Amino acid sequence: MSLNAIAPFVLTAVAGAMVAAQPAFNGQLSGHLGSPVRAALVSFTAGALIMLATVSVVAYRAGWPSLERIASTPPHLFVVGGALGAIFVTTAAWATPKIGSGSFFAILFAAQLIAAMVFDHFGLFGLEERSVTLLRVVGAGLLTFGAWLVVNN
Repeated sequence: MSLNAIAPFVLTAVAGAMVAAQPAFNGQLSGHLGSPVRAALVSFTAGALIMLATVSVVAYRAGWPSLERIASTPPHLFVVGGALGAIFVTTAAWATPKIGSGSFFAILFAAQLIAAMVFDHFGLFGLEERSVTLLRVVGAGLLTFGAWLVVNN
């Protein structure tokens, strides 16, 4: 398998490990600031500044999108991803200290997989349709059972 073929899997695994640490840090920040919403604001501000620097470097090399391209982008695409991220980060900062990282991620992974399979099956949000198969349902069921074991033991 080529590096180009394996890179998305490796980078996704690395990102997953990083995401596993994020609620722990934001939960601590929430405790120090007295609010998961404040912690989420700080997290997003730091992330926005880092992304601004990253995008500036990339734009310096590759250029900015044209105003025509920006204007033709559906307005909701400028907001929805950030809004969903804000809900996730705030919930993670609030819930992780209460239920633990293992339980938080067990529930999160099971819910993500089930929702993703529905999105794929119906081709929602611009995704290519990918039918739910019996093996996928069994896999999701096993993951959900695993989540239940993590939460209840």
